[in-house]
Amino acid sequence: MLEEAEAVRRIFHSYLYEKKGAHLIAKELNNNGIFTVNGKLWEASTVTKILKNEKYLGDLTQWKYYTADFLTGQHVKNKGEVPVVHIPNHHEGIISREIWDEVQKQLAERGALKSEGKKYSNKYWFSSKMSCGKCGSQCGINPSSKFTRTIRYTTRAKFGKELRVDANGDTVGYDNKGVNENVLSFCMKHILEHIQESRENIINDLLIEIQKMQKNEKSIDVKQFETEIEKLSLKKRNAIDLMLESIISKDDLKEQTAFYENEVVRLTEEINKCKNINVFHNKQISEVKAFIAEVNKTAEIESDDTEFYGELLKKIVIHENNVLDYYLNCVPFGFRLTYHKKYLYEKDRELVISITSFSVIN
Repeated sequence: MLEEAEAVRRIFHSYLYEKKGAHLIAKELNNNGIFTVNGKLWEASTVTKILKNEKYLGDLTQWKYYTADFLTGQHVKNKGEVPVVHIPNHHEGIISREIWDEVQKQLAERGALKSEGKKYSNKYWFSSKMSCGKCGSQCGINPSSKFTRTIRYTTRAKFGKELRVDANGDTVGYDNKGVNENVLSFCMKHILEHIQESRENIINDLLIEIQKMQKNEKSIDVKQFETEIEKLSLKKRNAIDLMLESIISKDDLKEQTAFYENEVVRLTEEINKCKNINVFHNKQISEVKAFIAEVNKTAEIESDDTEFYGELLKKIVIHENNVLDYYLNCVPFGFRLTYHKKYLYEKDRELVISITSFSVIN
């Protein structure tokens, strides 16, 4: 089970953070001598099934398939013929809900590109991770840039940079300026150097966060509820004996039995609620520990390693007035930077970048 868990974590990590496809992930697993739980070679379809299987999140979905013919025992995929039962936090998951949600989003986005006949690309370390803070649209590379790559907005590419009102009365066009690729790298390097310099303080803050979770969100003991259910079950059996001895009537038994059963249902719901809370708290603590492990990794990485940038970066939000928000996978907060850039033409065209403000954001 441990080997399976490690393989699952690697698949989700490779797909989400390294932006690899199912074919490449399967190939790498096979080349590294890592096989499926059945001892078989990995295929792209097997990798995709794992990425879509909510059991690795900790949820349980029943009746995905049902028996269409009991005589033949034929099982078919449920397309709404019978109700599907979904139980969140049914068991302890291998991956966090945040990673699961991001992977499902990526699956949908890559699938949409494929259906449109387009190819998903992770050529650059920031590919598919940028959005506009003004309209929320995705950003991409402008291939016609003369000196270096710049980031373009989908809205601007479609309607142009001039704001205007179209025939339907809607305002179209986009006047926000693009961002130079060198600016993105410069800001990322600045953030990484800050993390390396402040690594001990960041880890201490994360450890304090764990202590708060353990202190304020203690696991709830469900034994008291289980004991109460046992007592109610005993009272229910005693009531039956009283009815058999004609001490109480059948109507009295029916009334008492209904009361006991309702109480058992209520206590069972409390138990499930407590178990779900305990699982949630454990996942929170696991995520904070994972953040600490990722922060520690930055100490061994060169601050200009763009390959590592891609693994570390979650998303960049581009705002007006040269403001950028960076969200990384190694810390549960973001960074806001304001930059200034200018070109020098004394010798060759040289871009000079500086950071004018830097802060941590939630």
